[in-house]
Amino acid sequence: MISRCAGILVPLFSIRSVHDFGRGEFGGLLPMAEMALAMGHRLLQLLPIDEVAPGETSPYNALSVFALDPIYLSLNLLPGIKLREYDAARAALRHPEKPVDQIKLRILKGELLLRSYAHFKSSRDLALLHLYAQFVEQQRGWLDDYALFRALRDRFHGVEWNQWPLPLRNHQPEALAKASGALAEHINVLKYVQFLAHHQWHTLRNRLRGCGMFLGGDLAFSPGRESAEVWAQQELFDVRRAVGAPPDAFSVHGQRWGLPMPDWKQMRARNFEFLRRRVRHARELYDVLRIDHVVGLYRTYGYSSDDEIGGDFDPPNETAQRAQGEEILAIILEEAGPMQIVAEDLGVIPTFVRETLASMAIPGYKVVRWEKQPSSSLGAGEPFANPADYPAISLATTGTHDTDTLAAWWATTSEAERMRLMEAINPASRSACHSAVLELPRLDAILEWIYASPAQLVVTPIQDLFGWDARINLPGTMSEANWSWRLPFDLETSMENPLVRERAGRIRSICEKTGRFVPTRK
Repeated sequence: MISRCAGILVPLFSIRSVHDFGRGEFGGLLPMAEMALAMGHRLLQLLPIDEVAPGETSPYNALSVFALDPIYLSLNLLPGIKLREYDAARAALRHPEKPVDQIKLRILKGELLLRSYAHFKSSRDLALLHLYAQFVEQQRGWLDDYALFRALRDRFHGVEWNQWPLPLRNHQPEALAKASGALAEHINVLKYVQFLAHHQWHTLRNRLRGCGMFLGGDLAFSPGRESAEVWAQQELFDVRRAVGAPPDAFSVHGQRWGLPMPDWKQMRARNFEFLRRRVRHARELYDVLRIDHVVGLYRTYGYSSDDEIGGDFDPPNETAQRAQGEEILAIILEEAGPMQIVAEDLGVIPTFVRETLASMAIPGYKVVRWEKQPSSSLGAGEPFANPADYPAISLATTGTHDTDTLAAWWATTSEAERMRLMEAINPASRSACHSAVLELPRLDAILEWIYASPAQLVVTPIQDLFGWDARINLPGTMSEANWSWRLPFDLETSMENPLVRERAGRIRSICEKTGRFVPTRK
């Protein structure tokens, strides 16, 4: 279990470094870690980095839950790519203000990766060839299906797999063997790219460990319907049904996420091996793993394809739901080993879910703006819960990638609500909260209040450390603004700005004061 510390929530695509092509890359983790440490934070919490289809922006709808997205590869670190080729591609893509065209980015990076592959084929670097062969053998459990699926998907120009010829659609061995032979070179390229991505990730992770940094990942609830895993293991999913959320105060008809419904009976019959492999794979990548939509492991809300409004839970009753959740979480803990597990338990969550998490010592979320106490005064509004009362086995935060930022919340909530928050921080304070602008002294008071809590982990969206109002995603909408926000500065040069340097120092002092960060003595 990771000891008391603070982390920064920042999607990899948001990280901005001097060498990237206009979207975050693996290489940007090093300067991001340097900034985090300068701010007294020892954990970088990312969103999923699984490969998604061209044109897909959400990291939660993956082509594979094992493959790393090649869009994140740092090409300046790869063999066989000439500097002038790298510079030309980067100049064609990167814009100081506009988000990069992701389709164009994938195409140009793909061309450079083909050149790296050609160099690899002709290489006599025995050490590199050995590492590649070792990777292919160790990852065979997912890599063969992934590479064939991706090659077939390219061959059929992105057509959904349920429209492929029947033998391929049904994953018949003879058809797979024939396709593997016909597409052998393309398959080898795809395996090589995954080798590069995993090798680069592990190299960077080891460097981060050397400077005392932890990496946090996100276990998406399910692979996308159009994924290698669903195609290759169709018996584990009911593709006629889609996972979602039931109707609530925020969505009258519920939410359809489009993810395939897990067939829990089939997964149990196979000893949950698919889930076990996912957790073991994550253990190779991360120190902390956030379990997305943990309530769905207890009870999954599914919609039939022809059902426009209603859905139902699987399992249907509380006894079975509790038993299933406990069973699955025990498996996750078993396979996680030393990796810290955290559960995203936000939304409409039955009491028994949080009881189970507490009994298994799995930290759940405490989002300060949503943690309230019952009010004894009619119409007075519920007072905020004091973070000093948060359980030690919890993760405290100001928000998530799906919420508006703290500054935006402050601007849109009522003055009375702002007042209740500030009074919770300091009951003796009656300072006015007329302004819709969350000024830095107030922000710092809120942050210090949260960081001083007993919660084992505090993970703060990077926007809330600086008081920015840009958000990552607005759930239930499709927009170019979703999943595209980038830091407003290159990390390598950020500390040259006195305002950034001063802000980093102030945040670090909060971490030191609240026991989240202990400076290394030289």
